Amino acid sequence: MAKGRLFFKTVFLLAFCLLAQGFGFAQEKKRALYYFGVVTNVHDQNMLNITQDLFFAQLRGIGYLEAQDMRDDEIKESYTQIQTDESGEAFFNLVQERTKDEGSIVFVTRIYRPRSDEKWQCAFIAKNVSTGTIASRGKEYDSYYKILTDAKVLIQSVVSEASGNRDSDGQSAAASQGRERAEGLDAGAGNIAGAWGGEKDASKIILLRSGRGFIVFNNGATMNVTVTASEDGSVIKIVQRDKFNASFYPDIDRQTILNYAESASPIEWNLTLTKSGSLVGKKKTLVQTGSAVEPASVDVSWTKK
Repeated sequence: MAKGRLFFKTVFLLAFCLLAQGFGFAQEKKRALYYFGVVTNVHDQNMLNITQDLFFAQLRGIGYLEAQDMRDDEIKESYTQIQTDESGEAFFNLVQERTKDEGSIVFVTRIYRPRSDEKWQCAFIAKNVSTGTIASRGKEYDSYYKILTDAKVLIQSVVSEASGNRDSDGQSAAASQGRERAEGLDAGAGNIAGAWGGEKDASKIILLRSGRGFIVFNNGATMNVTVTASEDGSVIKIVQRDKFNASFYPDIDRQTILNYAESASPIEWNLTLTKSGSLVGKKKTLVQTGSAVEPASVDVSWTKK
């Protein structure tokens, strides 16, 4: 009799554990999000690629989403209403056949500039496929790069509204902040986010609050970088994320620098934030002296634009 009771107790506990585990799996199911990139009337493909990759990375960082990359140039080329479709409804109608999953979110960014001397208009727009709810956050910007530094909070907000998942959004934001602190770029370093200048071979330097950034060289090459900072934001370390690229060394003959493709260390900046707001320090890179190429630390000074 005792053995029978023990058997049924064991079966009950096992069934309870399996049920609880199954409930846990159900709770952890993520909401699908279809990312259609950026629709724009501005045609700088290099910057557009950087922008779309950044926004997609920020969406993938939201814990309750399963972000799927649906960027499709053919769809965007057939979309001609960017100037008037501020709500995004016409674009969503264009892609609705591909996004019918119940509960999913469709996400697109609209970047529009009426004329080359006018402000940038940017809107992050998300639609809940099940409810038809469309959420949007839009602003005007004096600089294109302000869009990139401002994007993260707006993206989280618009996705949260479209999904109706306020609690998850808050948890995601907290987790994201935790990751930033783990990477070393916390609130104390917020004043380094933005556009910088000072590299003689670079036309643009953009540092983001997410602990990432990129450098656009005068020759058209783009280098993605990681950015970490001390707790008070005074000491900044910036490191090349991309693989070796001869275009990152414009002062060295291309055929010569290609010989170092396998051995070159990532380019690295170790900078200090001065009281005047500049970043000064050393850049670890390769330099050419005569026919010799060797590692060196070069003095650099960056000024915020």
